[in-house]
Amino acid sequence: MILITGATGNNGRELIRQLSAAGQAVRALVRNLADAAILKTHNAELATGDFDHPETLDAALRGVAKAFLLTPVAERFVKWQTTVVEACQCAKVKHLVKFSGMGADPRSGAELLRLHAQTDDVLRKSGLPFTILQPNSFHQNILSSADTIKTQGKFYWPLKNGAQSTVDIRDINAVATKVFTSPGHEGKAYVITGPEALTFQQAAEKLSSVLGRQIQYVDVPLSAAADGMRKSGMPEWNVRTVTELLGYFASGAAATVTDTVPRLLGRPAISFEQFVRDNRAAFLP
Repeated sequence: MILITGATGNNGRELIRQLSAAGQAVRALVRNLADAAILKTHNAELATGDFDHPETLDAALRGVAKAFLLTPVAERFVKWQTTVVEACQCAKVKHLVKFSGMGADPRSGAELLRLHAQTDDVLRKSGLPFTILQPNSFHQNILSSADTIKTQGKFYWPLKNGAQSTVDIRDINAVATKVFTSPGHEGKAYVITGPEALTFQQAAEKLSSVLGRQIQYVDVPLSAAADGMRKSGMPEWNVRTVTELLGYFASGAAATVTDTVPRLLGRPAISFEQFVRDNRAAFLP
């Protein structure tokens, strides 16, 4: 049995889908059963649990051999991740796979990347057999701009001319599935990227080519992006950490391309252009 935390998010759902397709028994951790409606088609056993209540994790981990660690990005991030690691220690989990981030570094100017580094280190020192996945940000993030792409032929981000090797969540979770279902991955960290680094101007060209109409990237100041997050109701801690992360991406620091996907999966990573082709309907008026 594999316990998946973060089960109702995009990556958690995709991992459950792929593990179930591979014949693995999966248990999805949800805060309440109402959250689980989105998982009904994925054949996952359900367990209720709350990162702020460790005793609920103990119950969810009964009979679990392996676990996937993915928690929301929030001010209690380190506490939550540490709580899961400690619960896995108590349950004597045989393999804990952690969802971290490319660029995780205690010296990073982006707090979220410092927190990923801190919690990666908690896991490394736990004594648990582990694997750490460090993906770049996702092709799927452009879906948040689908409405303006449809209605204006434009999308707005504060990323200047920084290239980034974004990755498809299908590839991230294909790597995670490989890690869970084959030997030899314990003690390793895998940096997961797409097959190329694109600026958002280049991404706009890919969108234009696939959609058959002109799509324009409009660069906006980081301060304007932060104001938009505040107006949407995002907590101030999240506004700050996301703004720092966007500044990191804008610098071009996330342009590294790795061979993790082809090396582990035996096929090329999914390109941004292929992602757009697969999701073409989402961007059309």
